[in-house]
Amino acid sequence: MENQPWHRFYGSWTPASLDYGDATLVSQLAETVATHPDRIALRYVDQVVTYASLDHEIDRLAAALAQLGVKPGAFVALALPNRPEHVIAFYAVLRLGATVVEHNPQFTAHELAPMVADHGARVAIAAGPAVTIFQDLDEIEHVINVDDDWNEFLSRGTELPERVTVTKTDVALILYTSGTTGTPKGAMLTHGNLAANALQMAAWRLPEEHPQALAVLPLFHSYGLTMSLTVGILSGATITLLPAPRMEFILSALSAHPPTWMPAVPTIYQRVISAAPQAHGIKQAISGAATLPAATVAEWEELTGGILVEGYGLTEAAPVIACNPLNEHRRAGCIGLPMPDTEVRISPESGELLVRGPQVFAGYLHNEEATRAAFEDGWLRTGDVATQDADGFLTLHARLKETIITGGFNVYPAEVENVLTAHPALSDAAVLGRAREDGSEDVVACIIIKNDGAHSAPTNDELRAWCHSMLARYKVPRSFVRVDDLGRDALGKLRRRSVAERFL
Repeated sequence: MENQPWHRFYGSWTPASLDYGDATLVSQLAETVATHPDRIALRYVDQVVTYASLDHEIDRLAAALAQLGVKPGAFVALALPNRPEHVIAFYAVLRLGATVVEHNPQFTAHELAPMVADHGARVAIAAGPAVTIFQDLDEIEHVINVDDDWNEFLSRGTELPERVTVTKTDVALILYTSGTTGTPKGAMLTHGNLAANALQMAAWRLPEEHPQALAVLPLFHSYGLTMSLTVGILSGATITLLPAPRMEFILSALSAHPPTWMPAVPTIYQRVISAAPQAHGIKQAISGAATLPAATVAEWEELTGGILVEGYGLTEAAPVIACNPLNEHRRAGCIGLPMPDTEVRISPESGELLVRGPQVFAGYLHNEEATRAAFEDGWLRTGDVATQDADGFLTLHARLKETIITGGFNVYPAEVENVLTAHPALSDAAVLGRAREDGSEDVVACIIIKNDGAHSAPTNDELRAWCHSMLARYKVPRSFVRVDDLGRDALGKLRRRSVAERFL
């Protein structure tokens, strides 16, 4: 890639271009295991797992999965919280040359069913309510319950399968994103995409001999997966996994195993600032998924003596596209500079940010039309309006897409609207995001009650219960606004900006 003006603002340790070679997630793990076999790879509650032990457990699970018929090109569904079994399952599937399909373990049957119907995985590894949901789906033939079946299932892995040659063009991961349509689309990320983004971020972060990473973010999300897991594995980090992103777990980890690296979202940093009893030594922290307030940066850096910067990414880019440098050139209020080997341009017509780079995904599973729409002349369309200044720093201004970001999770209005309008007492709904001071958004539903005399008007609690039966908790509207008209145009199109101006 040609030298760009912004390269001079990179950290002195970060090259403008990297050698990706034939790197895969499998080869990156193997290199770290060979280099640091006795180093602790994972901490979880009172468990510790060395890199050598992790490698052994991955082999055992891979052998057991192979006996179920998992082979190169197969899909395996995961629905797991952050725990060692998630990491073991992720890499065991990849080691077989198969593809991981990550799912949020909070999802309901209503949410999981269309995804499973799309990818058609025969094997699922899950915990909690997702176990029963998978068992009830016709496509899934084998469900491994990590709470009950794990050790017994691992004991089947007595004969290790031959090591499969995994290439950078193989699809490693599918992550579902609904976009503005409410219809799930499986973003296909290759080993090359994910390995490249791990290399980019490993080169971006401050060099450390032995990084201590705190995995606050869920591994089923692209942000948590790359920033906590794959970057951590590549860097030889000790990764502390939290059972849930709750303050008691975060504060306990800060005290017991002080991290030096913590990717998170603005609301988590703000909660730590408010709750931390004393300063802690997190040297570098990267925030994404929502706007990072300048006040949060100042308070965090005063508390820790470290650096907190904002970055930006998309599921379709594995996910990191841009980040502020972890040096004196960082700037509050912007998303930073393009990653090494990442090209950006601003559409002159719409102002949309367009991206090219080795981390850009291979397309959507079984959806050529959506794949074509995701690109403009070979450039990935981000759906976000941005500007780039003379120094190369990018600033976001608006979203062409209508995604609501709440607590670091994406909520797609059309999906929630589909659930609401299925209620027998509602005739129409518009779901919007209402900005909060912390940079996140609240989900708000503007609803029209049917005036047919056949149904009584539901209460807010009844509507929430209806939504809870089909949606993950974070997607359920926090408030409902009853309206008489949503102002749809002659074609029936909803003008969300107009609705927001009228009712929020």
